[in-house]
Amino acid sequence: MIRALYFCMEEQWAELGRRYDITPAQQHILFLLSTNQNVLTPTEIGELGCWHNSTVTRLLKPLKERGLIRIGIDKEKPRFKKVEITPEGSVLLKQLVGAVKDIENFPCDTSCLSKEEIVNFLAYAQKILDVNIGEPFKQKVINGRIGLGERTEEALDYQI
Repeated sequence: MIRALYFCMEEQWAELGRRYDITPAQQHILFLLSTNQNVLTPTEIGELGCWHNSTVTRLLKPLKERGLIRIGIDKEKPRFKKVEITPEGSVLLKQLVGAVKDIENFPCDTSCLSKEEIVNFLAYAQKILDVNIGEPFKQKVINGRIGLGERTEEALDYQI
């Protein structure tokens, strides 16, 4: 059932992606960067996106080629890379967010559920995530807020 629910939601993201020439996973990376001060390591992207490191590498390449992200070296830890959303990436993400607002029942039709049922569903999902992935992951997801176009000191503290 969870897999079927995921594919119901994924189809809406895929349709949106076709309109903007970006995959659902790439949309997710832009969203993750935006909700984390616009900078993450590839490992952090993998953890938050639930992807293997090789998958993250494959997903980042076309985003970099399109100028939607930059990948640089952390000045304090030269062995580590940092990924930053670019102004162009922020513009695209704003367009995606705007388009989502105009789509009824995005990412899937929940009109068959009451507000209480939706709240309960999310509470159950959070409990399952607590047990299987842990509190830090849950808190990053719950506390994430889109910060379009905001640059932090951390974002500027690496070499391109």
